[in-house]
Amino acid sequence: MSSDPPDGVLSPRPVNSLSETPNPAESPDFALVGCYVGMAQAFERALVILAMGLACQIEKEVEGDGYVLLAEPGELERIRLELAAYEQEQAMPVPVVVIPVEYDGGALPTALWVLSLCVVFWLQRDNPELVSKGVSSSRAIFGQGEWWRPFTALFLHADRLHLLGNVASGVLFGTWVCRSIGPWLGWALILAAGTLGNGLNALSRFDEPFVSLGASTAVFGALGVLTGLAVFHAGRDHVGSKSFRHLIPLGGGLVLLSWLGVGSDPRTDVTGHVCGFAVGILLGVAAGWWRRDAVTA
Repeated sequence: MSSDPPDGVLSPRPVNSLSETPNPAESPDFALVGCYVGMAQAFERALVILAMGLACQIEKEVEGDGYVLLAEPGELERIRLELAAYEQEQAMPVPVVVIPVEYDGGALPTALWVLSLCVVFWLQRDNPELVSKGVSSSRAIFGQGEWWRPFTALFLHADRLHLLGNVASGVLFGTWVCRSIGPWLGWALILAAGTLGNGLNALSRFDEPFVSLGASTAVFGALGVLTGLAVFHAGRDHVGSKSFRHLIPLGGGLVLLSWLGVGSDPRTDVTGHVCGFAVGILLGVAAGWWRRDAVTA
């Protein structure tokens, strides 16, 4: 079987030698798929091969600045057909999808949420039992059946800085969610993501004397809802490459989660943020599917 790359798919520049791999034509484990000018081009096509469930590797040329992509010899024909389809798809113009903004920013439910947080924080000063009875506690939830705690914990805060940080980020992400799927549904999903995220977080620490409080689980639930909506629309509207169209919005959400959800404060409940974000993604995808007829391309 010839190892020459087909025209229009791979760079025809010959490969003289590899850094750690024998001549691809003589290697029993890997054969030459193609040579690429940059690592990004080689890595992108390696992802296509990995998506097929096949092994591959990238090596840098000893002579020259290019990179070679190697794969299983017996699968070269199938790989090249898949890469040819990928190249053809990449060359096609991406359809521009216009989604009209149909919902307002949810000023009323957002204001009610902020007011609730402030009122509860004010009441905490004179009623410390509100905290002890309302925090999310793994043992109280699953050992004593106090099911309300994952929800009530979203309205309790340790101090003013904790409260202000969650209010600011919650208003920002909450407004985006409201503009995407509607104000009341948006805040219902945000609170649901926070509640379920707290429950999942407590369940993961069932054997520990774990407690948590704060609206941040709901805030990152809102980020998850936005990410889930973007993932749904990317798949529905065929935005980007078929193999990777879902990875771009998901990667963007994960980057924001890593930037905002992992703090230097040892009290930061990173697991809670991740749980809220994960639940939010699922709710966002479900909401996108449910509201799929409310937007037009």
